[in-house]
Amino acid sequence: MNKTALSLVLGVALPLALSAALSGCNSKTSANEKNFGITVTQYFDKKGNLCLDPIKWPVDVYELDIRQQKLYPDNAAGQMSALESVGLAKGEDLELPSGTYVDGKPAGAKLKVRRYTMTDAAKPFLQTPPGKEPRICWGRKSLDKVVRWADPAKVGDHEESSVLYTYKLSNVAAWARKPQVKTAFPELGSDVDGEHSQKEKMYVKLTPQGWEALGLND
Repeated sequence: MNKTALSLVLGVALPLALSAALSGCNSKTSANEKNFGITVTQYFDKKGNLCLDPIKWPVDVYELDIRQQKLYPDNAAGQMSALESVGLAKGEDLELPSGTYVDGKPAGAKLKVRRYTMTDAAKPFLQTPPGKEPRICWGRKSLDKVVRWADPAKVGDHEESSVLYTYKLSNVAAWARKPQVKTAFPELGSDVDGEHSQKEKMYVKLTPQGWEALGLND
């Protein structure tokens, strides 16, 4: 083949090869920052609400819990006290009548408790996912940036990877930033203080439509 013919062949073949390579890199199934960013965003669009664990109201706090509050600030006494301090709960001191059972055992003499009920101020923050208990929600989490990811590996009949990312928060209730609330609810405190800096990991799997977070449809 002479130089002219070779040049013509290369002139056609190289752009085609480059185009195919670029097409592969831009595929929805490729492991890259763009695709994993879409995957994490898709997950938070569906499951980005940040809420406290379900609370079964009213909540009775016993003297032992109150005595141990300084040692265990995230116990029932600490949590209810924190919610009361920001107006989401109201407590009153009561004595349970004789014959009351606590943990399945007769209480004997009257038992002193502090009983907490949810206030009207908490109701705008209530959300009830389908088939689940109502929860007090305080904000939303979304993707800040993808930091890095693991090389995809075969797991059964599909590929999986893990994505490390940082997050940002939106619609954060003012009470969620209060020190006493962050102390009483450590997971909330960690989320609030870790915005833009705390790295989290999400496991993902490859589907025919692209990458998908594990648990997205649970």
